Formats: sequence, structure tokens, C-alpha cells
Amino acid sequence: MTPAPSLQASIHIGASSISLLIVEANSDSENSPGDFLEQSIPLAHDIYQRGVVRRSTIERCVKILNGYRETLLELGATEDTPIRAVVTNVLAEATNQDAFLNRIRIGCGLDVDTLDEGEMTRLIYLKTRRRLKDTPSMNKRTTLVVHVGPGNTRALLFKNGRISDYSNYRLGVYRTGEAIQKSQDDEDGSVSTTKVTREHIRSQINQINHDYRDAEIQELVIIGYEIQHLAHVLAKPGKTKSSYNVLAEMAKKITSMSEEMRVKKYQLDYNSAQAIIPALEINLAIAETLELETIRLPGSDYERGLLLDIPTSFSLTDGFQKEVLRSAISLARRYKVHRSHSTQVTRLSQLLFESTAALHELDDHYSLLLQCAAIVHECGNFISPQAHHKHSHYIILNSEIFGLGHRDLVIVSLLARYHRRSGPKPNHAGYRDLPADDRMRVSKLAAILRIADALDHSHTSRVGEIDVNISKQKLNITLKGITDASVERMAMRSKANLFRDIYGLGVTLHEGN
Repeated sequence: MTPAPSLQASIHIGASSISLLIVEANSDSENSPGDFLEQSIPLAHDIYQRGVVRRSTIERCVKILNGYRETLLELGATEDTPIRAVVTNVLAEATNQDAFLNRIRIGCGLDVDTLDEGEMTRLIYLKTRRRLKDTPSMNKRTTLVVHVGPGNTRALLFKNGRISDYSNYRLGVYRTGEAIQKSQDDEDGSVSTTKVTREHIRSQINQINHDYRDAEIQELVIIGYEIQHLAHVLAKPGKTKSSYNVLAEMAKKITSMSEEMRVKKYQLDYNSAQAIIPALEINLAIAETLELETIRLPGSDYERGLLLDIPTSFSLTDGFQKEVLRSAISLARRYKVHRSHSTQVTRLSQLLFESTAALHELDDHYSLLLQCAAIVHECGNFISPQAHHKHSHYIILNSEIFGLGHRDLVIVSLLARYHRRSGPKPNHAGYRDLPADDRMRVSKLAAILRIADALDHSHTSRVGEIDVNISKQKLNITLKGITDASVERMAMRSKANLFRDIYGLGVTLHEGN
């Protein structure tokens, strides 16, 4: 008997549908389409209209997911089959988020991860990297990639194939659609949908214009669940190129159609038939404000691509890490951080992180957060050198670093907060609100950052290679090529206390050849 193929599955509980993709594990996912199922749900409609997910919607989700589990069994799935299930990050805006996830866990035996901003950005990054293949001009031209999602719009600026800037706006298809519906319910019906939409999105569109008007953008690439449903009519077969005029004509045409006509003509479900109007209008407004006539629109299926990436989206590829660090460097540059000092502290932090791996037991994700914190830890000097660690905390917490979600930004901001003066205390804002595991991670990483910062106390980058070993309850650091480490020892007296408290080790410096 031929053994059943080894399978892996991805499930996405999205804003308007639940989708399932089953592929052979370790296959070339680009060339192995796999089995794909999709059923509509009014999740975002509930959240943006009511603030909660209705009980009827929750039970529909449970029914669909149990049906998908039966399909998996029929196709040969076993208890060992890797299944990753995620839910759209708009669920975080529902007051009954926990009840929703618990009902699925109990009703379907399925643990579902909520996509945070960091992972959603990684998924968009993976999609965009594929666009570099089918749109080679992106490698040479200044390109703005815009993803209009259910609740937020994300903009990634590429220069020569690399991310130059990143922004996130509270401007989404369902967030806008539900607000417009409420507005029209309050009016007499004489104001056109287009006019109401443009009025509602104006402030966010103005912000996008302010952020990117001087970027000399040459191409606009638009991606998203709703807009990619229309790719086959907005661009020629096998092509990605479209235009503002084509988009404008489509918006005018669709707005004049009934929902039933949209469903029938463009093979949309009823949720998407409603959402397609704000999706078109938001993308149109962005193209218009940036004065971009040519538009690129991927012809690939948005949802299938998302499901293909979900199994690995939480892993950190080398390319993605570099983009995150570039974004952190951009933030540091904006606040005029001492470049050579931040580079030196980042390098030393990494050497210490690697040398103490057996102590902290943290993975590559936290290594990345430590690097980001080292890069931006002194950005608070932009406000004032006095208490600059607290200013750094505020700036980072209210900024964006590409690829990092809110939780990650909180951790990075706290690491900067604790690079000097007092270590973490239970009553500190931000720190006290973290789960216990994250509080300990912050303490572990801050202890390392403080040592690295002390080793460059003079801001002269004079410490080169170091040797690190542990013996006799001490972390011994040999500074190669340094004949007099009195400056570093003096700095270490106030910086090493947290390391001793967390790891139970004193820190001793040694001059070395």
C-alpha cells in the first residue's frame, strides 16, 4: 500500500472568510497549489458595527472549522499533521476576543494565534518579496507598496529593492465601510457613497501624502484581499500593470451596481461585495494624492498566498531581520543618535547575547529585539540629555519599527528605558503590565544591554574583540588589546548590578593582549 502523503495545513480566520490550504509538507509551495477551501463569515462586519463578534458568527466559525477538520481527516491527516491556525488582527478590537478564542478551542480542539502587527507585517513582506520577481522594475525604481486591510493600511517604501520606510494607518476597508454605513443611516440618503467615503478617509489620506510626497515615488503597487479579486478586470491577462483611470472607471461602475449584481458579475461573496467600494476608493485616493497614474496590481490570489506563508511567517529570515534593523537604524538617524556608539553597543550586545546563551535561554527573536534596543537606546537625547533613558522609552513606544508588533515595541522601549539608572521595578509603567514571562525577558536583555553600554562608556568604540567565560560565580570579560580598562570598570560599577541580580553573577573585566 502506498503511504499517505505527508501533509501540512494552514487556516486563516479572516475579516470576511475562513480559508484552509492543505499542501504536501516540504513541497515547492509555489508549484503545488494544494487543496483550498473558503467560506464567508461576517467577522469584521460584526466588530466594526457592534464592537463584538455575534454569537451566531462564533457558532458559524465553529461549524466551518469542524468541517475543515473532517476534510483534513478524509485527506489523510493524522494527529501529527502540522496545522497552524491564525485569526485576523481586527479580532483584537472585539471586546469578546477571549470568549471567541475559547469557544473555538473548546468547540474545535484548535488553538488559534491572533496575528499581531509584527507578524502581519512579516506576511506582507513575504508577499512583497514575491512581487520583486514578477515586477522586476521594483528592484530599480522607488516603489510604494500599499496594503489596504480590513482595519489598517500599511505602506512600505522600496528603494532599489530594499525597504526605505514603513507606515501604518487606521484606514481599512471594513473600518471605513461600517463608518460610512452609519453616516448614511443618519443622513437623508442624498449624499453619494463616493463623497461620504472621501470625506471619511480624508485625514488619513492627507497623512499618507505628508509622509510620502517627497519620496519621488515612481510606482504604486496595491495589494489586498478585495482589490486582488478584481485583478483580472483591472489589468490585462498575465500582466500587473493598470492605471488610475482604469481604477476610477471600475469604482464608478461598481458603485452604480447593486450588491447582487456585484456578487454575480465578479464572483464575490456578499461581505466582499460591500467592502469592494471602500477598497477601491481608498486605493484611488492614495494614487490621486501622490499623483501616480501607473498602478501595479498582482494577479495572484491574495488568500492562497497568505496561507502559503502562514506556516513560516513567524520565523525570522536573514533578509527580514536586515529590514527590521534598517528600520531601527532609520529611527535612530531621525533622532540623531550617536551612530558609532549605537553600532558599537549593538555589536557588543550581540557578542554578550551569544556568549551567555546558556544563561538566558532566549531565541533569535529576542536577539533581534536586543539589537533594535541597542541601536535606538539613546534616541531620548534628542529631547534632553537629562533622563534621556525615559525620553527614549517614550519615543520608541510611540514610533514604528518595521516588522515589530506592539508587544515587541514595548519590550524594545523598556530595554532602552533600563540601559542606565534604575533597573526594572514592579511599579514602572509598561513593565508592570507585561506578563511575568515578558518581564523576565526584559530583565535578562536589559542586563546584557547595560554591560554592553558600559563597555563603550567613553563613546570611542575602543573595545574590539572580547572573550567571555564564566567561572567562580563571575562573568569574566577579557578586553583584547586594552591595557587599561579603568574607564570601563568605573562604568560597570553602576551597570552590572542588574546582571548580578538576574543571573547571580558578578561581572569582572580583564585587560588582555
